[in-house]
Amino acid sequence: MGLFSKKKKVWDEEKSNENKAKMRALFNQVVADHEGYHLVYAYSSNVKTSNYVLARKTTYTYTSLIVGFRESDMSIVILQTTPELEGCSDPEIFTKDNIKKAKIVQAGFTLYHKGGFMAGYTQFYISDDYDDPKLFAYIRQNNEAAEWDSFWPKFSK
Repeated sequence: MGLFSKKKKVWDEEKSNENKAKMRALFNQVVADHEGYHLVYAYSSNVKTSNYVLARKTTYTYTSLIVGFRESDMSIVILQTTPELEGCSDPEIFTKDNIKKAKIVQAGFTLYHKGGFMAGYTQFYISDDYDDPKLFAYIRQNNEAAEWDSFWPKFSK
């Protein structure tokens, strides 16, 4: 071993697979037409900055997401959840017809909503692995992230 060699992380595949099964159960529970969707764990972040007289405070808030995607009808379904995968929100469904555009902005996948100037957007981030239990679910998703990476260019055209 060299002086600066990095130790390879050992993953608990059983725990990761349990969390993937929880994601699938939550997704199937709230999405009526859930057949054919591939799932990937993602997060969104909200950054707030407050200026005080002598200091500046920045607060980061992370939201866990379950993202389902399907090529047959080019749709994306996003559910908000918790890092413990205890429950989820109602689904937000995005298709190529009901968004203005989709692109990558500052390393985040961004879906611009249809509407006027202030219609808004949805932005989220996907990684191969998450192992900070305070912020994210414990999930290793190399294959799922690779499937997403092949789906996104087709969706964002």
